[in-house]
Amino acid sequence: MTSFNTETTLVPLMMLIVLGWGVGRWRSIDVRPISTLLIYAVAPVVAFGTTAQLAFHGRIVLLPFIVYMLAAFSGLTSFALGRVLLKKKELRFLLPEATGCGNNGYFGLPVAMALFPPGQVGIYFLIIMGTSLFEATFGYYFVGRGNMSVMDALKRTAGMPIIYAITAGLFLSAFHVRLDPGLVKLCDVAKGCYVTLGMMIIGLALARHKKLSRDFDFIALVMFGKYVLWAIAVSGFVWLDGHVLRIYGTSVYTMIAILVITPTAANTAAFAAQLDFKPQQAATVVFLTTLLSFAALPFTLPLLFTFAQH
Repeated sequence: MTSFNTETTLVPLMMLIVLGWGVGRWRSIDVRPISTLLIYAVAPVVAFGTTAQLAFHGRIVLLPFIVYMLAAFSGLTSFALGRVLLKKKELRFLLPEATGCGNNGYFGLPVAMALFPPGQVGIYFLIIMGTSLFEATFGYYFVGRGNMSVMDALKRTAGMPIIYAITAGLFLSAFHVRLDPGLVKLCDVAKGCYVTLGMMIIGLALARHKKLSRDFDFIALVMFGKYVLWAIAVSGFVWLDGHVLRIYGTSVYTMIAILVITPTAANTAAFAAQLDFKPQQAATVVFLTTLLSFAALPFTLPLLFTFAQH
């Protein structure tokens, strides 16, 4: 295992949010073209490069589908609760994306790298493909439903290139097709762009509205779904597999547990901006959950270390 340094891994992410906020306050910037570029160009390249370089073997191929179901449990349960508990009922359409998906790449990946040797980190990439697929299907569909009909939202979701990028990448990986070195380099460059734009969009969206959202019932429900429901879902899976199925081991359980402590995915703000549906509320919950996960990490990381060693 390697050491985890919050100052060198997570502080820069917070600085990108602040930088985006500062630029957004200084200059009038439309977030939608940037979010469109991120969703339709950068993210598919990153997803394709990541999945195409995965190593498939044994029962780990089931992990993305298992995690997809865990994300669906949290996201769709939160949506159902939102129909009953929220004062502004339309905000429920943000809940599946905000609670089902986490910042599992540039927040969760450094945690995985601290807990496991490089040879095992590839399994973590495979795990988060489940949340990426949920994000591009149910997550995006429900954000679209905020101001679209069912048919229009389905059409927009079917046009999400990341779905086809992941499919193509998994196909190449399954048949052990190696990527051209130039394409690998392009994917690596795209990862840096993805992190930078993804975090800065949060700041830009906050600057556009000049203050955080005060929809406290919505914020509380996002916190409940992202942390509590995810913890329930992961605990249920660990118990079921540990006592009944007996397919995986502690290392896989720990990798899935990382998804519990990650904040709401930055793409929540990107989707909301691109679809012009409640970008202020989306940016607020991304920002607040990032702060919460950042503050809680010194306490949660030792627990994950202990769990991983057993």
